Amino acid sequence: MEGVVILRRFNGTCIALLLGLWLLAAAVHGQEVTLKDIVDTNTVAEEEAAHLQRARPLATPLGAVLLLREAGRNEQWRTMAEYADFRYLPDEIKDIPPEELMRKLTLVWEQYQILDLTGISDEESGKLDDGLPPYRELLGSLSYGSERYDIFLQRVPDDQGRQVWKLSNASIAQIPELWSHYGYPPQLEILERWLPDFKLFHMHNWQVVALVLLVVCAWIGTGIIKWILLKLVDRFSIYGDTMQRLIRKPLRRFLFFLFLNWSVFQLGLPLKARVIFDTGFLAYLAALFLALGVVEFLRAIYVGRAIARDETYAPGFVTPLVTTLKVIIIVLAVLLWLESAGYNMATVLTGLGIGSLAVALAAQKTLENVFGAFTLFIARPIKPGDFCCFGNVVGTVEEIGLRSTVLRKLDRTLVNVPNSLFSAQVLENFSAIDQRLYRQSFYVSLEVGSEKLQAALVEMNKVLEEHPRVLETSRRVRFEAVQRQGFLLQANAYINTADFSEFLPVAESLNLRMLQVLETLQISLSHWNPEFEK
Repeated sequence: MEGVVILRRFNGTCIALLLGLWLLAAAVHGQEVTLKDIVDTNTVAEEEAAHLQRARPLATPLGAVLLLREAGRNEQWRTMAEYADFRYLPDEIKDIPPEELMRKLTLVWEQYQILDLTGISDEESGKLDDGLPPYRELLGSLSYGSERYDIFLQRVPDDQGRQVWKLSNASIAQIPELWSHYGYPPQLEILERWLPDFKLFHMHNWQVVALVLLVVCAWIGTGIIKWILLKLVDRFSIYGDTMQRLIRKPLRRFLFFLFLNWSVFQLGLPLKARVIFDTGFLAYLAALFLALGVVEFLRAIYVGRAIARDETYAPGFVTPLVTTLKVIIIVLAVLLWLESAGYNMATVLTGLGIGSLAVALAAQKTLENVFGAFTLFIARPIKPGDFCCFGNVVGTVEEIGLRSTVLRKLDRTLVNVPNSLFSAQVLENFSAIDQRLYRQSFYVSLEVGSEKLQAALVEMNKVLEEHPRVLETSRRVRFEAVQRQGFLLQANAYINTADFSEFLPVAESLNLRMLQVLETLQISLSHWNPEFEK
């Protein structure tokens, strides 16, 4: 019953932790752009760019977008400006260098949007059924509060009078306002120009430096919090060591990744760099470390209480359950993160099902041992510390693992018995004995008369009755048989101890008093030994 109670407790803990991870997934799943969208879009862009071998690439909206995209990626702002329409702009916009406008538009766009190349027309006429004038093509929109900023391509004549697609002048006129909402402070722009020019994972130089500083500050800050909490828990005498283990690693890592998850969104990272954080990657790591730490914390509390009750089997019983629960939590966290990243869980689970079938076939014996371990843990025919006999192996149970059970034989050697065998065959547990049986045979000479035999039976029964450790149950001395070389007097009694080391002195005392009775009555023992005839 206790094993069932333990399983229920761990099942409750498991359900609570899994529910927490599910709620975390629901919180981060509300994003508009997923990691899979980024990967798919980049793949399509590369394929389209590879096939873009045209004499007039600006003749279609898709060709113009790919040229704008390539120029922005290489920070060729002057070239990018050649693919934009700077006619009929307000005077305050004309005073801004075209290269600066293209740079700011690229920085704002890469923070909040990606180009969906699959939805852009590759026809010279563009899309005619999108509700826009035939000379316009919508690339995407940016929202700020209730305001919406649409970015268009527009079909305009080039220097030779041919119709080409370029970034519209209406979109260019919005760039200063967009920058005021989404752009960086002037101090960061100065820092960006002062630092060496480099990028890492689509992040600008100052963002990389800031992220490194945030990591260092987060680690130092959580270290200070850990130190304060450790000082506080030093005052607790109950579970103090267990709480310290929870604070030192799991709780500190939880706070560390939680702080990073909040801070990275304050850096204005490009969408392609931020999308992995938008999937809740750091939040999942934080929740995962906390969940694993809580499981280990509960395990330590249970084991401590069990050991205090002299239940030495507790570590061997709980450890495999905790390991299994941790694996389930990790697998579930990975699956939820993949779903948040935009991957189809049906496809992933189908692949896992096929892979699991292959693994199960390849590891059939291993799985048998694992299920055998759970049988031992639930039914609990033995526990660590029990003295038992399995086949021709006699010894003390040292440990019950997921694969095998370790026995220490009487000669102090260790034997590993697979759990599949241990749970399926006959097992004799000597430690489960509640009372020790005293059974002794006395062969007396055939020359002894019936009166002496009767007197011997009476006195020998008195020996059993008067001994304080002998139980009344099945207590007797009987004249059981007449054999060729002697009369068989059989003594039977149960001793009120389960400890074999306590039983031996009691049995020795009874033997001596039985012999004293026979000596007093001048009854001699037979010299015949039944073993001689075998």
